[in-house]
Amino acid sequence: MNQLPRYVYYLLVAQAFNLIAAVLSVTVSAIVGLKLAPTQALATIPYGLQFLAMLLTTFIFSFLMKKLGRHIVFQFGCICLFFAGILGYLALQREQFDLLCLSHFSLGLFISTANFYRFAASDRLAPDLIPKATAMVISGGVVAAVIAPMLAIQFQQLQGLPDFTAIYCIFSMLALLLSPILYLWNRKFKLQQAQQVVTDLIPRAKLPVNLIAAAMISGAFAYYVMNVMMIMSSLQLKQHHSFHYASISIQLHVLAMFIPSFFVSKLVQRWGINRTIYTGFILLMLSSLIPILGQKGIYMNVALIVLGVGWNFAYSGASTLLAGLNEQQKHRVQGLNETMIALCATLGAFLPAPILTQLGWMNANLLALVLSATIFVIFIVLSRRS
Repeated sequence: MNQLPRYVYYLLVAQAFNLIAAVLSVTVSAIVGLKLAPTQALATIPYGLQFLAMLLTTFIFSFLMKKLGRHIVFQFGCICLFFAGILGYLALQREQFDLLCLSHFSLGLFISTANFYRFAASDRLAPDLIPKATAMVISGGVVAAVIAPMLAIQFQQLQGLPDFTAIYCIFSMLALLLSPILYLWNRKFKLQQAQQVVTDLIPRAKLPVNLIAAAMISGAFAYYVMNVMMIMSSLQLKQHHSFHYASISIQLHVLAMFIPSFFVSKLVQRWGINRTIYTGFILLMLSSLIPILGQKGIYMNVALIVLGVGWNFAYSGASTLLAGLNEQQKHRVQGLNETMIALCATLGAFLPAPILTQLGWMNANLLALVLSATIFVIFIVLSRRS
């Protein structure tokens, strides 16, 4: 049987909601922070606290999932998303910066739980279905890439409300819609397991430590390179092109990040996980080389698309490896992996501006090229030792 269980598609929708919230957060956090912060230097603190929440709680949530089950932790995440919207609304109504900080910290708690959706999709699945399930859930980003910018434009200003207030209300609405979706996922998942107990009779093999380390390092650093280069490219585009041009370029990049999810599982089955990750890092290196070869906007657009596809291959490959962990390894290793990704994402959010200022655009690309090549070699060495 090579058809995905229906409950996986509930997680696809849940992941789309997660990424809609994340993209909306990127859109408004700095602007609202600048509006409410006592000084301009504190404007990005709310967004930074969002990543700090993810960094501090990812491993804790993974531990709680092992003790209480994924569903309870996912529903707690929905509560955090709901209050993120309420606190953001109150922050703008009352013009209180501390409430905005609490809002984004609460949003970070939600995202921390939601980052486990792709692993939940592969729980108790046959090994040949794991790549397809993981990629299917990640593909929820396509929906977010299309819908989130439209929501941001449509709800930026509403009569009678301070600017961007309605966007925070969307967070709460997403939470109210997401909670029953997760309930239905859990119900369908349990029914499926009751009907198909045979999968429990075939325990998954224990993955070698070297292979786990290779997957964690490749997935986390692919995320770091993608985040740094995306933000630096955005800054570079906004300096030399219109805001509209820059926005379209970033939207193309986000689509390139997630559209490959519809076919990457077939590549994993044909090439194998390692070769898929190899291809991802080759594309990441190429994305850093293209802007060095040409300075025009078209070069940056192509580089951003290649960057997105490269990230997807490396990230999906690493996620597929870790989704195949057995019950003894699963929660601890996945928690460590998500914590490592959160750390790299945090660094990727804070470092682009200093790197671009200190090194310049060309040298920043060279640095990303060297880093991608280094991780590529490390992955080859670790995976072959396994």
